[in-house]
Amino acid sequence: MPEGSGFTMDPDAVKTGAGRFGPVVDGLNAAKRELESALQAAGECWGGDESGKEFAKDYVPGAQQAVEAFGTLAQGVAGLRKNVESGAEGHDARNAEAMKNISSKGP
Repeated sequence: MPEGSGFTMDPDAVKTGAGRFGPVVDGLNAAKRELESALQAAGECWGGDESGKEFAKDYVPGAQQAVEAFGTLAQGVAGLRKNVESGAEGHDARNAEAMKNISSKGP
C-alpha cells in the first residue's frame, strides 16, 4: 500500500480483540467491590480522639476517591471497548458500501 493511502484492518479481529476488554472491566468492578467491602469492614477504626479525627480528615475523602476511581476506570475501559467495536463495525459497513458501489458500476 502506498505511503499515506490509509490503513487496513480485519473488523472481525478487531471486534474479537475488543472483547478482551470485558474481563478487564469485570476485574476493575470486582476490585472496587472488594475495596468497598474492606473499607466498610474496617469502619472508623481510627477512633474518635483528636488524632483519629485528624487522620479521618484526609483518609475518608481519599478512600472514597479511590473507590470512585475504580468505577470511573471501569466505565472508561467499557467505553473504549464500545468505541473500538463501533469503529470496526463502521469500517466494515463502509467497506461493504464501497464494494456495493463498485459492483453496481460493473466491469
